[in-house]
Amino acid sequence: MCIAVCGLVSAASPQLPCEFYGTATIQGTPVPVGTVITAYVNGTPQGKITVTEAGKFGGLGTFDERLIVMAGENDFANGVPTITFRINEQNADQSAPYQPGASTQLNLTVGSPAAVPAPVEPVAQGNNTTQVPVITAQAPVLAQTPAAAPVVTPVQNQSYQAAQPACVTAPTQ
Repeated sequence: MCIAVCGLVSAASPQLPCEFYGTATIQGTPVPVGTVITAYVNGTPQGKITVTEAGKFGGLGTFDERLIVMAGENDFANGVPTITFRINEQNADQSAPYQPGASTQLNLTVGSPAAVPAPVEPVAQGNNTTQVPVITAQAPVLAQTPAAAPVVTPVQNQSYQAAQPACVTAPTQ
């Protein structure tokens, strides 16, 4: 009887949690302090963390808080579940597979940074004025080949060499 009960208990053992830390931005702007990031496994909220430093959640340090994500045994019925994230109830662009016991850095984003409008200048033609985009051309940057380095051949100092007989004949007078 004890063997059957022990087997039943181990089968119902929950998976180890996984945890996340990283950065969080919405439209390219760091999320403010107080933002709530929630992790979902199979559509069910399974962990959340509140941002305490703008643009960051959790940390790498041993005692830093992290987004702890739990999963039940039923969550693995169709294989490894995918974790989805929401930043203040907005779906994050990233997801991650559930990896029991893993601590993972994940930078979460919602949307891309806001597009910067092109500058415009008014152009007048007669009585009409219209806005025309300003296009700034940049000259191409040509790669410069460095000048060849001179080859230096070391010359020994003559003061350290043994005297060599000279084969010079002096002119006769």
